[in-house]
Amino acid sequence: MKVFSNLHKKHYIVLVIWVIINLLQAFFTDLHSDESYYWVYSENLAWGFFDHPPMVALFIKLGYLLFQNELGVRLMMIVFSTLSIAIIFNELNEKKDLYFLTLFVLSFPLVHTQIGGFLATPDIPLVFFTLLFFLLYRKFLAKPGFSLSILLAVVIAAMVYSKYHSILIIGLTVLSNFKLLKNKYFWLIVFVSALLLLPHIWWQIDNELPSFKYHLSGRARPFRLKYVTGNIMNQLIVAGPLTGVIIFWKALKLKIKTTYERAMATVIIGFYVVLFIFSFWNRIEAHWIAAVIPLLMFITYPKIANDPVSKKWFKRLALSIIILFFLFRFYIAANFIPNVGKTKITFYKRGDVAKEIQQLANGKKVGFFDNYAFISNYIFYTGEDAVLLSHPNYRFCQYDLLNDEAYADGGPLFLVYPHRVSPVELTRVCNGEDKGFLTIDEFQSLKGLSIFIEKATEVGNKVELHTTLTNNSGKTIQLTSPSEPALGWRQGAQSGELGALFSLVGKESIKVNESISITMQIPVAELQKGNPVIIFTHTSENNRGEMSSFSF
Repeated sequence: MKVFSNLHKKHYIVLVIWVIINLLQAFFTDLHSDESYYWVYSENLAWGFFDHPPMVALFIKLGYLLFQNELGVRLMMIVFSTLSIAIIFNELNEKKDLYFLTLFVLSFPLVHTQIGGFLATPDIPLVFFTLLFFLLYRKFLAKPGFSLSILLAVVIAAMVYSKYHSILIIGLTVLSNFKLLKNKYFWLIVFVSALLLLPHIWWQIDNELPSFKYHLSGRARPFRLKYVTGNIMNQLIVAGPLTGVIIFWKALKLKIKTTYERAMATVIIGFYVVLFIFSFWNRIEAHWIAAVIPLLMFITYPKIANDPVSKKWFKRLALSIIILFFLFRFYIAANFIPNVGKTKITFYKRGDVAKEIQQLANGKKVGFFDNYAFISNYIFYTGEDAVLLSHPNYRFCQYDLLNDEAYADGGPLFLVYPHRVSPVELTRVCNGEDKGFLTIDEFQSLKGLSIFIEKATEVGNKVELHTTLTNNSGKTIQLTSPSEPALGWRQGAQSGELGALFSLVGKESIKVNESISITMQIPVAELQKGNPVIIFTHTSENNRGEMSSFSF
């Protein structure tokens, strides 16, 4: 398969310039908080991670072996994003007007980041393998065979290992062509790709399906109109802040002539419909559409390029936006230019802030409350370990699987609070953000003190909980510790206390592997029937330990 048969010398010149721009950007721009979080993945390689499959971690690991800095984190992303742009150029097959081709591709904001850019995110491998999938699928439609089926299965597995959005791409492709179900080679693809995905499936089962629980229910929120309208606006902007109207207008004029075109159209429409539906109970990130954007380019470019009026207006609108894109890229890389508002706060002086906190800690171990991204920045830029502490209502993340709290057990801990949790006092750090700081003289983690609710019965005007606590932490848990271990409950926005563990248990400590039965009560008037109630351990700093739940 000749992937780049339509490229000429002038295309390669553009690609080389693009690579140089991305390499410079990668080297001079501090890591985005999500990038440092994925770097933590790469330092703990596994077949899966809490939020995402492992491909992003593998890509980062390969680049970081060569360069132990921001460029190393992003290196493989630049390689594969450039390959994606090369495939897009090849598919658009523009032989005459290279200027318009380049202008067209660069007018899509995600090309600068999650498609053909420099950021170390799961979208770049997803886009690359999605492009390969469609190239192979086109050949499969023409002439299915054993070798092609095996190759397709490998690419499908790579897509799923990149990001779970790929499942939607695969499902919509099958939906566009039910005749596949009668093809023996299709079932060979299904079998081989499933075989290749077994390690990840086993990892999910072994870790109690954390990714699926989080993405299917953990992210759910009550309906908010701003999520729906925000998603609609984001999709228009992602297609081009000014040129998006032309893109969608031309996309609506597509006349499907082949099974391959129907597959692309089904995937595009399906993605927009699914994201619109999900926006009714979740905030949709703009970049979730990234894998579909190249397909949108494929179906709209010929219609715009061959329409003189549309092409003229596209050029006029796109050029100014592209200039602004590059000015903004320079702005986020240039730490010597002050941050205005929050326009580049996720990149601005991330390394400087980490080192400032390291100095403030003065040799103490450092902990971060409710901020999985900030702790990742700290670990990357200082080379020191740290712990993530979480309030009972904070989202779960990869750090809950790493059990990093054991690192700080028993000693003093310098805590960093984000502004949003309303710390008592705020200090402005060097990038302009406000942080709260607190020192704990003796930190004690409650991770590993499992909670098993044997039964919950309604007795009079109270719910009585018969519960067993088991210490699986590998250490004795001191109930008279300054951390004041306690039990609490929450149900939606409602919460309450069940009491100090010392009072409930009647002992000063719980030894390793020891189990203790206790009975607790919650007033019925404080609960809503039909909704689950979560029981959790926590410390005086309100750092959660383990959780359990019962239905009421």
